[in-house]
Amino acid sequence: MAKLMVKHTGISKSIFIFLMLAFLAGISGCKKDTTNKSAAASSVKNSVLPHPQGGVYYSLFVRSFADSDGNGTGDFDGITEQLDYLYELGIRGLWLLPIFPSPSYHGYDVDDYYAVNPDYGTMQDFEELLAACRQRGISVMLDITFNHSSSTNKWFTASKNPEDPHRAWYHWISENPENSMTDHASKYNLNANIWGHKLWNKVGNGYYAGEFFDGMPDFNLDCPELREELKNVLSFWMDKGVSGFRFDAAGHIYDKIKMPAGFDESSKASASFWKEIIDFTKSKNVLTYSVAEVWDTTSIRAQALAGLDSVFHFDLGDNYILNTIKNQSAGNNNLAHIIANDFAAYRKYNDNFIDAPFLTNHDQARLAGNLKGDIPSLKLAAGMYLLTPGIPFVYYGEELGMMSGTKDETKRTPFLWSGMDSKKKPSYQTCWAAQADCIYNKKTPGLDSQKKDKDSLYNYYKKLINFRNSCKAFSPDAELIPLDTGNTALSSWIVKKGEEQALVIHNVSGNSTTLTLPETFTNEAAFQTNPVKKNKDGSFTIPSLTSAVFTD
Repeated sequence: MAKLMVKHTGISKSIFIFLMLAFLAGISGCKKDTTNKSAAASSVKNSVLPHPQGGVYYSLFVRSFADSDGNGTGDFDGITEQLDYLYELGIRGLWLLPIFPSPSYHGYDVDDYYAVNPDYGTMQDFEELLAACRQRGISVMLDITFNHSSSTNKWFTASKNPEDPHRAWYHWISENPENSMTDHASKYNLNANIWGHKLWNKVGNGYYAGEFFDGMPDFNLDCPELREELKNVLSFWMDKGVSGFRFDAAGHIYDKIKMPAGFDESSKASASFWKEIIDFTKSKNVLTYSVAEVWDTTSIRAQALAGLDSVFHFDLGDNYILNTIKNQSAGNNNLAHIIANDFAAYRKYNDNFIDAPFLTNHDQARLAGNLKGDIPSLKLAAGMYLLTPGIPFVYYGEELGMMSGTKDETKRTPFLWSGMDSKKKPSYQTCWAAQADCIYNKKTPGLDSQKKDKDSLYNYYKKLINFRNSCKAFSPDAELIPLDTGNTALSSWIVKKGEEQALVIHNVSGNSTTLTLPETFTNEAAFQTNPVKKNKDGSFTIPSLTSAVFTD
């Protein structure tokens, strides 16, 4: 790999510029730090259709975002009323965490796949939200679970009758070998435990699998009738204007522990199912974009891509990026090589994969807490994932530096339209969560104050996302090529899409770093966290904890 001229705290290192010049010839530029203040109004006026396979998505817990009716719970109308905030931030896609009726506050155990949670409003409210998003060119993705339903779902209630056809829709095993509707118990370990609880739960003379807990009975996806019903569910929502889905627990649908003895085809069976599902969504809309949760190793995620187009890039944010920032060292450009190696593994199974980078999600402790709310570090973290290829996902409140504990409820607390100590809160501020769960954000500035501070984390996210939107090099299917400088302070790579290319450099150390770039680049950075200085000798000095993007 080509190297650049680098000086770190005054120490020069040898380089091979001619290789870099040959490789980077023809790099084209991006708009510099463009934040289009009138973009939202212009988009509404022009009513552009959304393109699901691009842009930056926003992961949004409806209950916590915006309340339209004053009852403290977020709802569809609240989101509709705040869409301009999201558009101005640069968001072009929404991932709505579960919106279906459910016995739980989070909604991952679904009662009815054809209805909306009444806490969030009516179906008409949801349809009006879809229309408002479409008008602004914002795609909408629904979070949906095909691994299990709720135990109060009418399908599961019916399945408790051994003679009911719905029996075959779930993983039931029977003590009675004459019952042809279910497998016999001799093929399974009825004492199997997973994540601290029993897998099999007894009802009458049968047992059902509940891998996550007994209130989430697992679907039997080998049942043809169930598969067709799940396609009907997808069709129902796509016909309303939903452009894709986030498939929850996608990596668990054929876990060996709930399958009969001798089954050893988890990855193959899972990929086959997801290919059937993805092919169906594309038959409805060729531009649909769906992403799956496969919370596992790179190897397992890669195998899943044999049936999927996109999986979340687990370990990227809460492991590799977090540790790079904490250590203030890029090592041997480790992050760039990790990403490139992951991409190479993905291509073995799907050459057209789309990466889905993120920092943390609703199941993980927020990164701001792990970085103790340090704004320079949080800005650096944002650049380290938003300046990669793919379709990035911003977890709501991440742009404010919201924090959490390790308990799930603390990770899903109300969006801070104003600070917790603010005496004047907007009418749409949600307040459903317990005060004890919200305490982690006692000192986190709210959006109202961050908007007024040009150096706030919010304004940085806004600048960064809109810059990314303006730069064609950061396409979902762009190539990422590590750029090794030999300097442990620098994490750097090239993103390339056709003739469009950009050089991304992050100084992750506590000291400024000076380096010389090829003459094909512009005289100044197209994007920079902090002012990057061009020296008399043509070199550039990058301040500590700074991300910079260079183009020609």
